[in-house]
Amino acid sequence: AAPMALSPLHTPLKGSRANARGSSGGVDSRILTALFLGVAAGALASTVTEWARPAPSPAIGNYGTQAAGCPECPKCDGPEPIEASSGHPPAKISKYAQLRDSEHASDGASSSRALSVGGVTNDRLMPGEWWTPKTAPAATGAEKGDETLKAILEEIAPDGEVLAAVSNKALINEKGDYGMLRTWLDGVQRSKVKNYMVICLDETVAGTMKKLGVPYWHRERKALADGDETNHGISAQKFHILREFLVLGYSVLLSDVDIVTLDNPFDHLYRDSDVEGLSDGYDERTAYGWNDGIDDPKMGWARYAQTMRVFAMNSGLFYLKPSDRTVRFMDGITARLERAKEWDQAVYNEEMFFPSHGDHVNPGVTTRVMEIDVFMNSKTLFVVARHHKKRMRNLKPAMVHVNYHPDKWERMKAIWAYFVDGKKKALDAFPDGSCKNAPDCR
Repeated sequence: AAPMALSPLHTPLKGSRANARGSSGGVDSRILTALFLGVAAGALASTVTEWARPAPSPAIGNYGTQAAGCPECPKCDGPEPIEASSGHPPAKISKYAQLRDSEHASDGASSSRALSVGGVTNDRLMPGEWWTPKTAPAATGAEKGDETLKAILEEIAPDGEVLAAVSNKALINEKGDYGMLRTWLDGVQRSKVKNYMVICLDETVAGTMKKLGVPYWHRERKALADGDETNHGISAQKFHILREFLVLGYSVLLSDVDIVTLDNPFDHLYRDSDVEGLSDGYDERTAYGWNDGIDDPKMGWARYAQTMRVFAMNSGLFYLKPSDRTVRFMDGITARLERAKEWDQAVYNEEMFFPSHGDHVNPGVTTRVMEIDVFMNSKTLFVVARHHKKRMRNLKPAMVHVNYHPDKWERMKAIWAYFVDGKKKALDAFPDGSCKNAPDCR
């Protein structure tokens, strides 16, 4: 067989001992010289790049509030320090987020989202400046803000965040011991949530909350295209109301009343995005997204195309951080609901995810989907999880939203019986869907 041809790099130098083993001393010295010059050039380039790097620009919101560092601009006297590396205030990270991220980092792989347990945050997670009660538009005079709500929040939400539900008189009796709102209150109070309140849409439910000693804010309904007393009609009211919390500088965890709280939800939030919400997805794929291919044979060579799909975010449970982006988000939803009778959840998702195009401008909010076994929807629980015994043994949700089923209160009470009272057969009587013969539910 013919010998294998050597490349020039493998060809021995003439007149040297390289034919026996290794290369000559002259070759060694040339290699070492080249390596030295390469390392020196890299170090010089790194130094010049760092020297020439521009200082980060302070983030400026639409209301003129600004981080320190711009003498020509209005000063922001917020209590939070500004990180020199990002120009953003440090994020408030829950113990749950720290634990999860330490688990991600412990596998030896580098992770851009790993957070320090010591409280030092990764500034790459920061989407922009978030307001506080001292830096929000109501504090700077850019907007007036509701004084009654401000007084309530200063009393019940010293950490700048609050759990809030919107309700009318249809969801609880006047005595306050019967109805879905009563079950919602029982869960919140049992979970030792102190920073909660009820937004009352009529005087009757406001009077009931006063008798019960529950923090409340009476806010009359706004005239929207959907003025019905149905679930959708009531749900549509919340977006313009949430705006009032944001301009005061408070983060708000909005909860529909058909939710059972089993653990303090604030212990399970990441707080690294403008919107952190429950998904209507029932498994990891549907909740967190997937690539969905489309086949169009008539295109020939280009017959296959990729789309990205994710189930809708639920408009009945989400956490908002105060910023100009989230205010624009709430304003965009409210404007559409004032013009036309649309499903508020569809509008919520379209305003959040549809990109800017033509006259439409996306509000620019960043989003995070809540963990599906911590913040659960009722399809995840009744259709998927409860049929897997091992999963149910380890399941410890913080909140369960009965959004997929019309027999809401009955299922809420069954969820309470299962997770609180320990009655392990409490869920068995309910069908997966709205009836046992679905879709024929006559």
